[in-house]
Amino acid sequence: MRFTPPLLLLIPLAWLVVAIAPAHALDCGLPPDVAERTICATPQLTWLDGIYNDTFHDRVIENPQQAGKLVKPWLNGIENCTSVGCLRNAYLSHISRLFEADRKVDWSGVWWNTTVSHGNSGRMQISHQNAWGFLMNATVQGGIYHTVFNGEVRFHSGVGFTDKIVWGGDCAIMLVPLSSGKMKVISDSLSSCGLLLPGEMSIDGIYTRSETDPRPPATLLSLGIMPDHATDEVFRQLVGSDYQKYVDTATDFNYSEDLDNFGATVVSLWMKGMANRQSAIIMTTPQGQIWALRAEPAVEGKGVTLHYSTTASEKNHLPKTLAAWQARFIRSSGS
Repeated sequence: MRFTPPLLLLIPLAWLVVAIAPAHALDCGLPPDVAERTICATPQLTWLDGIYNDTFHDRVIENPQQAGKLVKPWLNGIENCTSVGCLRNAYLSHISRLFEADRKVDWSGVWWNTTVSHGNSGRMQISHQNAWGFLMNATVQGGIYHTVFNGEVRFHSGVGFTDKIVWGGDCAIMLVPLSSGKMKVISDSLSSCGLLLPGEMSIDGIYTRSETDPRPPATLLSLGIMPDHATDEVFRQLVGSDYQKYVDTATDFNYSEDLDNFGATVVSLWMKGMANRQSAIIMTTPQGQIWALRAEPAVEGKGVTLHYSTTASEKNHLPKTLAAWQARFIRSSGS
């Protein structure tokens, strides 16, 4: 049941509502029974309802013939629920059923989020597993932002669930073992966990067990900042050891305007949470010309240091595009 006004009961696809169960329109301003009123009034339950519906939708797309078999146990499971605890357990039980997660799993070890973008990371240590659950020690990073999620996770039909994060308020997190041996983590990031995840950080994703981050090292080419391998190689030669500093800076980036009308592709990149002190801009043309300007915190701790590199013959001439970008910074020294 996903209860958002106006609301259709249980089935996320209209044709399945007609084919499998009667359409049941609900208004969370005046729900018709205790269970529905409880779900409408409880953010955690509406979050679980969203997970259930999204997962159900995926399973029906994979195998439409199974839709009826998926719905009937769910209807039977909630019809007598009148409390938050009962409804929570019902959701977790049926989400587990959709993932086929109710099986013996060794959760112990170090897990890494392999689906977050460059500049973000998620590391989770799971220990002290027993018949009832385990301890979770997770660290999430995005740019300069950093959050720790520590707490006890309890098993519910093979799915891990916690809303008891240390210093985390009522932040709710679900951990689902996948048949591939990986783990899916889903948090209530839009509500109860929002304050713990500044700067668009996310603990959500697909985790792989590994002692070190299994993601391959990022490059300006893999991030889409450089247009092709040849240009990336020229840029590596041009800036030398500063290449990695450009990569580290690019925790976020976007395209900018070519004020010089060079026919150039212009990309601005920055460190999340530190855009006014650690940023860069790169211009590249189809003919292979490159102009790049990078800002980093000054050694003295005041202002920034700017580093300019170009393949152009006029090494001291700054194109309008880069000059306009430079104007936002206070220059302390340069090279």
